[in-house]
Amino acid sequence: MKTYIYKIQLSLVLAFMAVSCTKLDLSQPDVASSGNFYQTKEQFRQGLNEGYRSGFWIFDKSQNGFDDDFMRRTLLEPVKQGSISSEYDHAINTWTAMYKGITRMLVVLKKIEEDTSVLTPQDKETYKAEASCILGAYWSWMINHFGDVPFYEEELSIEESFVISRTSKSEILQKIYNYFDVAIAGLPVEQVDRDYLTKGAAYALKARAAIYQNDYATAATAAKGCMDLGVYDLHPNFGELFKTATRSSDEIIFQIPRSVDLGEAETTNWMVQDFLQRNLGGYLARNPTWELLASFECTDGLPIDESPLFDPLNPFKNRDPRCAMTIIPFGSLEDGDGLDPSSGYNNLGIEYTPHPLRKQVLDYTTGNLRRNNDTQSVAGFASFNGLGWKKGVDEGWLDYIEDSNLIWMRYADVLLIYAEAKIELNQIDQTVLDAINEVKSRAYNGTGKSAPLVTTTNQNELRLELRNERRMEFANEGLRYMDLIRWRLAEKALSRGIIGQLAVSTNTNPNVVPTGPLMDNVVNPGKYFWGLVPEIDDQDGLPDFTALLDANLCRILVDTDFPERQYLWPIPASERLLNKNLTQNDGY
Repeated sequence: MKTYIYKIQLSLVLAFMAVSCTKLDLSQPDVASSGNFYQTKEQFRQGLNEGYRSGFWIFDKSQNGFDDDFMRRTLLEPVKQGSISSEYDHAINTWTAMYKGITRMLVVLKKIEEDTSVLTPQDKETYKAEASCILGAYWSWMINHFGDVPFYEEELSIEESFVISRTSKSEILQKIYNYFDVAIAGLPVEQVDRDYLTKGAAYALKARAAIYQNDYATAATAAKGCMDLGVYDLHPNFGELFKTATRSSDEIIFQIPRSVDLGEAETTNWMVQDFLQRNLGGYLARNPTWELLASFECTDGLPIDESPLFDPLNPFKNRDPRCAMTIIPFGSLEDGDGLDPSSGYNNLGIEYTPHPLRKQVLDYTTGNLRRNNDTQSVAGFASFNGLGWKKGVDEGWLDYIEDSNLIWMRYADVLLIYAEAKIELNQIDQTVLDAINEVKSRAYNGTGKSAPLVTTTNQNELRLELRNERRMEFANEGLRYMDLIRWRLAEKALSRGIIGQLAVSTNTNPNVVPTGPLMDNVVNPGKYFWGLVPEIDDQDGLPDFTALLDANLCRILVDTDFPERQYLWPIPASERLLNKNLTQNDGY
């Protein structure tokens, strides 16, 4: 925080983006200071646009994964190593980024409030509301991750930054609500540019801020306010929502726009190729976990350890449709569930199967067989658990470019926040069931099957249903980590190790039969893919692979650990060296 304050004292707001009055543009062709800048309405718009930078909207995702839905081979983030300290780079960098964003928006807000000649009264109200909404979101992120933090509502001097102490997160939360209330009152229901914050976004962000702090009454009221606007609806097709081409949808409440033209895109190998299967030129190193695959319920609405429909030899069969829209499905040699058992599954033009006996796969673009680099019997660094992400990965990624918009808040989240808040308040009525079932039913659109609707009004049963619904709906969207944190499940979910396949010999010769524990224990006895049904904890919904481990059907690739102290991140050591008034979170 102080490092940035030093810089801002020298040049104030360093960089604002040149844009038109109505279009959000992420380019930055020039530099302007706040001292001589705000002379036109367009310049106020440019100042506000600084708050939309992706660097200030930080997802709880990383190269190696924060949660139990994501793995990257045997590599671990400190979050899952249990090794977070006050010198944890990610905590330091995000602390600095968020205070940079906060300070910039406070400068903008002050200039808006002081203006007497440039902005119309309506412009002034709208711009003030927009800046307030951004500040509410920034401060919410800070207390969610750090707890009590230094709080200020005017730009600090260097001297003040040396002595400021931490404010309780409960006090900051009320300030956050005030920011969002200003935004709700002043923002329009619709903006000329869909990428700008709106009244619905302010309601939704307030609901998220509240439920992350277990303030269920406020969360329910704010979520209902967003729902009652009547301007949002679920996208008809779950899988299509995350495609690059889906730039706008009635489900998207707020997103950060990205494109190659805007200079906002992922083109690095580790951000694109790590998600692409090896047969498409990628590495398939970042994978959904076995725990995530086990979490999707069956089409009868039951968990896999209770449903007679579940087949551990074909784990994609008879599952909630979001399972095959999230994780690349594969046809087993025994039963392809509508897929050709001899050809597996066509994913972006190439058959996908990790089966060790399938050393060749079909290239649908040519009709010819090719070497299967997505099985470890051919390529030792193929997916360590046989799984790959399908959600959001589309044809555009084949050029090693990923520039889909970053969806920060969508209507499905609002519906489930509302349902969760009402469940925790034990105010269970038909609106709660309707909210959950609306999300669940959308997953079945176009499948020819009816969704298994939730009918129970038992609080404990609904709580479990709601939590698993969130897991199925929001996998790899950066929400699972904070769900585990606020539900106090991180210690259990993130301390079980990363589960993967047993070892198998590697040989590219299609005529050489692989050997090893995977063949001896799983494939040859006819137990591939899982062999046994993983148990689902009926208290918290977390899958348990102990039975498979005990039967030598899989292995722990790397141990994980999440100590209790990590429910909050540490205050960076560098900040405490400069300011002796900053206390530390417990355990660091």
